Amino acid sequence: MTFLNPLLLVALAAVGVPLMLHLLNVRQPTQVDFSSLAFVKTIEKAAVQKIKVKRWLLLALRMLAVALLVMAFARPHWGDGTGTLFGPDARSALGIVVDNSPSMQQDGPSGPYLDQAVQRAQGVLETLRPGDQAGIWPTVPAPDSPEALVRTREAARADLDAVAHRGGTPSLATRALDAAQAVAGSGQPRKVVYVTSDFQRTRLGDSLRTAWPNEVALALLPVDTQPRSNTGITNVRVASPIVEAGQPVRIEATIAQTGPPPEEVVASLYFDDERVAQTAVSPTPNDPTEASFTAMPATRGWVNARVELEGDAFAPDDVRHVTFFVPDTREVLVVRGPGQSTRFVELALSQAVTGEAVAFNTTVVERAALAQTELSAYDAVLLVGPERIASGERTRLQQYVQSGGGVLLFPHPTADIDSYTALFEAWGGGQVRGISGAPGADVSVATLERAAFDHPLFDSMFDARGQASEPSLERPAIWAALDWRPRGGGQTLIELSTGAPFLYEWPLGQGRALAAAVAPTLDWSELPTRGLFVPLLYRSIFYATAGESVEGPSVPTGQPGTRTVQGLAPDADLVLQGPDSAAPFRIEAAPRPGGASITVPALSVPGVYTLQADGEPVLHMAVNHDASLTQLTPAAADEAVAHYESIGIPRVQALSVEARPGAVAQALEQQQAGGALWNVFLMLALVCLVAEMVVARLWTPETATPSA
Repeated sequence: MTFLNPLLLVALAAVGVPLMLHLLNVRQPTQVDFSSLAFVKTIEKAAVQKIKVKRWLLLALRMLAVALLVMAFARPHWGDGTGTLFGPDARSALGIVVDNSPSMQQDGPSGPYLDQAVQRAQGVLETLRPGDQAGIWPTVPAPDSPEALVRTREAARADLDAVAHRGGTPSLATRALDAAQAVAGSGQPRKVVYVTSDFQRTRLGDSLRTAWPNEVALALLPVDTQPRSNTGITNVRVASPIVEAGQPVRIEATIAQTGPPPEEVVASLYFDDERVAQTAVSPTPNDPTEASFTAMPATRGWVNARVELEGDAFAPDDVRHVTFFVPDTREVLVVRGPGQSTRFVELALSQAVTGEAVAFNTTVVERAALAQTELSAYDAVLLVGPERIASGERTRLQQYVQSGGGVLLFPHPTADIDSYTALFEAWGGGQVRGISGAPGADVSVATLERAAFDHPLFDSMFDARGQASEPSLERPAIWAALDWRPRGGGQTLIELSTGAPFLYEWPLGQGRALAAAVAPTLDWSELPTRGLFVPLLYRSIFYATAGESVEGPSVPTGQPGTRTVQGLAPDADLVLQGPDSAAPFRIEAAPRPGGASITVPALSVPGVYTLQADGEPVLHMAVNHDASLTQLTPAAADEAVAHYESIGIPRVQALSVEARPGAVAQALEQQQAGGALWNVFLMLALVCLVAEMVVARLWTPETATPSA
């Protein structure tokens, strides 16, 4: 209960007037002389007590009547506290947050969630009076959403009619704060923000970026929801670090279910809208399950993949997109050291050997030309027998690898030990001792001993034979090998029988550096004539240039951001084309080392978007709903109220009203302004006065009862 004229409550001090009069009118007894007391009856003790009770009862009735009269003139009202401070006729500023996120696509007992939310918002607009202001704040705004207070009900209704489902999982607290800041600056005496939503727990919001305006009240209007078991895809990734046309690629999806009972669903993998794999999944409730697919991309270039569930009632989280790039060609720079042969390397990388599955464009330069060669034009650099590596070249190679390039080093028979050690130290650690054996000798000093077959470089490269626990590794004779020991920072991929590495990798920035212990010639080993040589060489190049992932970028719906695109000219005409027929987005770019940084707008439609530079596609980007969308668990009204109070919103109340606009308006008017109580207080004051008259006139405890 509140008072519309609270200043009049100061008059409650008048309650003390009857008390003062009572105390002043208490008469002191006087002594009267009688000739005899024989004719005076003794006043009984009980009669004296009744007189005292009457006097105090009259005093209480008079004081209560005064207090009730004062409070009646102060105009008491009952309500929810959002509007009674300034009265039901006070000018209002109302911010209405309407949840239009994907979870609002569900159906409840009173219809689709979004329809219910719009009906509740319409009910709020029905309470507007001339001079009031109102504004609509969708949780996922459209690019042209006004998000401002308007002065007419019709204008607010037009903004409400434009609210539709959009992708994104924003914080309800953040959107409510946006509305509260606008409402706080309205200048209206009464300020309220209404939020109508299904109040998913994952989207209540953990904090406020700034303090909530104390003069703004928050009212929650939950829609009618119902418990639901949901299965959705929370993640899809390309598990294979190397992708080639006509070679198996492994795609892994994470599938989660909330709510019992377990439900079997069918998951399908699509490459460019063609289903290439399928599996049945029975996820355990609240325990994510991994589903693995293997399929072969038929062509080179960008592949748009998606994993899709069948048979689930809630569709928005049943599809998840991912993109990956199958290179058309790999630009390879072969740097030939003094007196070294690159014949076997060039032959292994030629299309005559690799066929249609792999395409390399090989450029061979002499060691002396390395300083003048622009390394960024190549995907991989093969150093075939450099005698030494100068400090400036080490720096260039390190920068090249860190920016995403790949380097594969083969040793020189008279290698400068110190420069090799310095190079390995720059890459992550290693000490060169010299060369074991001699090129051209006929005595084998080592052979291949073991390989890390579970490493991505060897994925699908070896076939297991018989019942062996691991694949078979060829063991060519080795007559000379670099004798060195790594020291942290990398991994041995193939090990010699001497314990030294035959092939070693260092992850470095966005690329990788690899070093081999033998040169690719027959005077070092039998390897160039063995079947292992060709696939090992080209897969080493693919792996070294694969970077951290072969996937294209992934962007959540409803969230703008920036992405760096290597090799992109910042002055190009950039257009982002979506999966539907909507108008493309113009993209701004800023120069970055080796490319450009692009600003991606908030995208609401999931799917694959194509970035075009001067009309040519340069990047495919997957846009997906946030993984939290799968957790369809609404918060109870009291839980939401307690949560918002805990993060610093001072006045919060949940209002349970029907979805019908008329009913909403009626309920809100009662909740906001409440009911007038002055007449009740006035009636009680009159009752007290009537009771005082009755007690004073009809109750005569002063009359003594004659004694027998």
